[in-house]
Amino acid sequence: MKVLKLIVLMQVHDRRPVSRRLLRLKAALLAVSLTLAGILLMMLAGWLDHLDLGSWSWLHSLPLGELGGTLFGAGLLSTLFEYTFRREQEEATVERFHQVIHDEAPALRDSLIQAFRFDREDLHRIATPELLDDLARTSLGLRFGDPAFGQEVYADIKHQAITAEERWYDARVDATLGIPRVSSDAPYSFFDLTVRWEYTVTPKHRFRKFAVVSDRRRYEELVAQRGETSVWYRRPTPGFDVSDPEVFTLEQFTVDGVDLSFQRQVDDVSQVYVVDLGDEVIRAGQPVVVAFRFRTTVSREGRSFHLGIDRPTKDLDVELSYDPQVVGQVSLMDFASRGDGGRVSDEPDTSTLRYCYDGWLFPRAGLVFVWTLPGEGAAAQMDSLEDSDASHPERHAPEHHLSTPQDNARRTGAV
Repeated sequence: MKVLKLIVLMQVHDRRPVSRRLLRLKAALLAVSLTLAGILLMMLAGWLDHLDLGSWSWLHSLPLGELGGTLFGAGLLSTLFEYTFRREQEEATVERFHQVIHDEAPALRDSLIQAFRFDREDLHRIATPELLDDLARTSLGLRFGDPAFGQEVYADIKHQAITAEERWYDARVDATLGIPRVSSDAPYSFFDLTVRWEYTVTPKHRFRKFAVVSDRRRYEELVAQRGETSVWYRRPTPGFDVSDPEVFTLEQFTVDGVDLSFQRQVDDVSQVYVVDLGDEVIRAGQPVVVAFRFRTTVSREGRSFHLGIDRPTKDLDVELSYDPQVVGQVSLMDFASRGDGGRVSDEPDTSTLRYCYDGWLFPRAGLVFVWTLPGEGAAAQMDSLEDSDASHPERHAPEHHLSTPQDNARRTGAV
């Protein structure tokens, strides 16, 4: 309440020059009117005293002179008060206002901090996005003891979380490495990789897009759009045209279990799948369960693939299934979690690797799955991991020191 009173008081104080001029004008007009009325009445009284009014002689009994003198004196006193005593009174009022602000500054400061801390309605009513950004940067700078570091941390958080219009909850990812195949035009054999995402979200975009591109500039343009588009970069490879459905295919997209149709757009350097969620879903503004499944290819000799997070995601459950006859050993590099990290199942009698994380994950985080081929050891696995990380700059994953793989890699043996 003190904060609101202070704001009202300051607003009133800011309007004082205009109101003061209006008040002075009214007082001057009143003083002039009283003075003129007094002069006129005194002149009328003096004129009537020398006239024989006959039947109107009763006018001589009216105290016109006394009334005129009173009005004349009132006008003079009003003028004197306006230009002397009122000025002193206003100066005293302003001085008192400044003194009150000075005396109450600590209490007002504490009240303002308490209001910003607990009363979200008041903060929402008066705060602008710019003010909130300044408060966040200042708070982080004070908390870290380094204003520059606080600004950089907040800039990163704002880029990853605040600018993201959609947030995903209870995400489930099922990935399957298929039987290796060989293309007559390709220089190497490859696995079919099928990935299915399912999550709860309040959609903000009517159209959902999935793009695979082989041109770096085109990739950067799509990444900058954020929002409605998920984009993957695929380096040009002989035998694998990025526009070929064998390279990438969106197989299914559902909202609350209802299949939605989609369109495929192709050019020389990309293919884009566009799904129309419908205007009703956007207008409803209610959480829905979205699921989509796509199929792509990964090099058998590359021995790795990256699963990226492109939206703020709370709670993630990932399960990778593979054929133990064609895959020797699988490891997981966790570039996503914080603190103690996610939970990874390590069951030697299964051909499934599972990762679970409770909490928020942000864009540019992700997981890297690395495998060896039958008969290869752990050394080959780590070599392939290093080669994979160096050859995929599009992942935007945080840097991890690969010199200590035992701290980051979680392994499960294949039967």
